Amino acid sequence: MLGFYIFQFVPILLVEGFVLWRMKWGGLGRSMFDSLLMNFASFLGLILGLGPYIAGSGPWGLTLFGTYSIMVEGTVLMLLERHPPKLVWSAVLIANLLGCIVLDCEVFFNSIPWHDLISSNKTTTTTGSVSFRGLDTVFAVKRSSQAN
Repeated sequence: MLGFYIFQFVPILLVEGFVLWRMKWGGLGRSMFDSLLMNFASFLGLILGLGPYIAGSGPWGLTLFGTYSIMVEGTVLMLLERHPPKLVWSAVLIANLLGCIVLDCEVFFNSIPWHDLISSNKTTTTTGSVSFRGLDTVFAVKRSSQAN
């Protein structure tokens, strides 16, 4: 599970840093650094104990993760005292919304059995032509009846 969190850290860091930058938080470097700070705080909380509850709670896991992330990251940015609260909380809400969309897309695309769709649904017949499974038997029966 730790590998999943580490693998997701960089894309979320980039997405949320980009959102901060576009919301006029600061320069790109400052936005990425602040994104690193706030996501590191969330990451520590996940590692120290909240992770198993999120992973094992089914559809509520993303809701729990989003709520936790908004609270922790908003608190971290408020403690930096760089911007007014309205900008801090709107930036955190939008950044986490887009971060959760990125996680949803990643989970959705990983749930699709790509290998089965690409390779298993096609078989090679004795003549060397490629056809879909199930149609092989139909064509083989037709070929054998035409040969008689």
